[in-house]
Amino acid sequence: MKTISKSLLILTLLAAAGPTHACSPSRDDWMGRDKAAHFGASFALGVAGSRLTREPWEAVGLALIPGVAKELYDAGQDCNRFSWRDMGWNVAGAVLGVGGGYWMFGPSGVSWHTPF
Repeated sequence: MKTISKSLLILTLLAAAGPTHACSPSRDDWMGRDKAAHFGASFALGVAGSRLTREPWEAVGLALIPGVAKELYDAGQDCNRFSWRDMGWNVAGAVLGVGGGYWMFGPSGVSWHTPF
């Protein structure tokens, strides 16, 4: 898994350092329209990742793979770029999703309960 994490980091840095295009300046606000989608998808993938492994950072890495792939795809498109703000929302969603997955499901199924 360390090899995958290192490869993702290297690809991310290479994509971010790519050439800039002569397009109109893009607006990438922290609270842009697509940020909720990045957070929500990464949150769901984080919960799923928490069910696949007991290692939290491994689960976060698994949850981030689709987000990194999408940003690498965006970086290759004309008049588009790799968005670190999108990745910030991806990381937030993945970390909270993994934490929530471990809290809700635990190692042996549902781990929370409501006392009466």
